[in-house]
Amino acid sequence: MLKPLDLVVLAGLIVVPKPTTQAQLASRLGISQASVHRAFKQLRRSGLLHIERPDGSAMRRLLQYAIRNVYPPALGPMTRGVSTAYVRRTPWEQAPDRRGWVWPDEDGDAYGPSVAPLHPCVPRAARAWPEFHDLMALIDTLRVGRARERKQALDLVDEILEAAQ
Repeated sequence: MLKPLDLVVLAGLIVVPKPTTQAQLASRLGISQASVHRAFKQLRRSGLLHIERPDGSAMRRLLQYAIRNVYPPALGPMTRGVSTAYVRRTPWEQAPDRRGWVWPDEDGDAYGPSVAPLHPCVPRAARAWPEFHDLMALIDTLRVGRARERKQALDLVDEILEAAQ
């Protein structure tokens, strides 16, 4: 069974400059190399990783059809944090009276309703790694967004997956 960290590792693997090692990916994500190794094993078993390369079509299916149900968002109160979901990277306009979602983080520069990240390493890694931040924010849009926002986020995910191939 996939753990949330497995999806975080997969997202990191998609946007990390190639070639990379498990140790380098672990360092960028701020997790142990053993955690990355375990995630790789599970991603292979799940068909999301083939010979150290992500399967973009399998990931897209997971994000399109299952992400909201497999990893439902844990929503919380207004807090300081790192921006996520559609406020991070979006071509659409935000309603002026609507604050964007944030991952709770005391070092964050945004304020809004909180959504728990898939793994505690996400906010710190996102602050240091813009490409990872973009992809994780799009994944959160698929978890918390409305239908139109989810459609647009999926189109942007497709662009990222195509660029990674």
